Amino acid sequence: MYQSLKLRVIFLSSGVVFMFPYIVADIGGTNARFALVTAKHGEQFAIGHVQILQGAEFETFEDAMAHYIESIGDQKPTAACAAIAGPIQNDKVAMTNLSWSFSQKAVRDKFGLDAFVAINDYTALAVATSRLPSHGLDSVLPGLRSPKGNKAILGPGTGLGVAGLAHANGAWLPIPSEGGHVNMAPADEFECDVLKAAIKRHGHVSAEVFISGPGLVNLCTAIADVEGVQVDALEPQDITARGLDDSDALCAKTLNLFCGFLGTVSGNLALTYGAFGGVYITGGIVPRFPDFFKQSLFVQRFREKGVMSHYVSEIPVDIVTYEQTAFLGAAAWLDQTLNRGQIVV
Repeated sequence: MYQSLKLRVIFLSSGVVFMFPYIVADIGGTNARFALVTAKHGEQFAIGHVQILQGAEFETFEDAMAHYIESIGDQKPTAACAAIAGPIQNDKVAMTNLSWSFSQKAVRDKFGLDAFVAINDYTALAVATSRLPSHGLDSVLPGLRSPKGNKAILGPGTGLGVAGLAHANGAWLPIPSEGGHVNMAPADEFECDVLKAAIKRHGHVSAEVFISGPGLVNLCTAIADVEGVQVDALEPQDITARGLDDSDALCAKTLNLFCGFLGTVSGNLALTYGAFGGVYITGGIVPRFPDFFKQSLFVQRFREKGVMSHYVSEIPVDIVTYEQTAFLGAAAWLDQTLNRGQIVV
């Protein structure tokens, strides 16, 4: 999953006073989701006027945004932030699974906004963890969360997104990464055999090769190779369903080992980032089976860090269940950057 590593600071004119409403957007390969932020109450935002558009129905991002602005009537947005599934190179934005590309400055000028900024979608998820309400989290492991401690965010979905979040100079700074492509590591002899089987098929075996939607299929196939059994042509949802209802022993083993490998990578991230602010599991897979997840190999693998097991023992782990996480991250990013007089892209 792409994460831009370049940072640029755009200082805003000193005479600008930013007022609600703001537009926030979550732009994926299929859907272009827009919402309006109309107020802030403490650390939470009033987010409404949600509209989900089909990206393929619009020739450009500007066309989709114009459609949304027309739909909100007389409400005049002063700023906007779009979480984008694709690379962001300074002012230029290019979508990964859509033909859209645009200049951030050109979008700002076209709609008469005081500020417009595009951020990577996983950057938005990372920033959102600084504002998530307690009801948007499902606890996997309790711990002693440091309010300003570093956070680790990872989420298996189409790929495996990984990011960090650090508090510095009164603001939350996202730390993008390509952590989903680190080498997958085994924790016991069986996992060694599974990795060997996967290496024969894939060559390099990154974490994403196993810990993602397609990774469920790769993992199931590797386990079948080790056990010398035939495997049906299964989709990720088939493996999940059969594993959860325990109707297929291979699928149940696959789902449990999927969680175990995710525990290994999550524990590694907790060590790497010093994530005393917590580890946050996002993405579209794990929230579908939280009860199974909590009883799976995840906990054991997360905590098994040899001489550093004590280090991770107090780090909390949560599944993010908040439905508007990308909107929240975009709103939080606008809030902290506008109030500080600068936008970091």
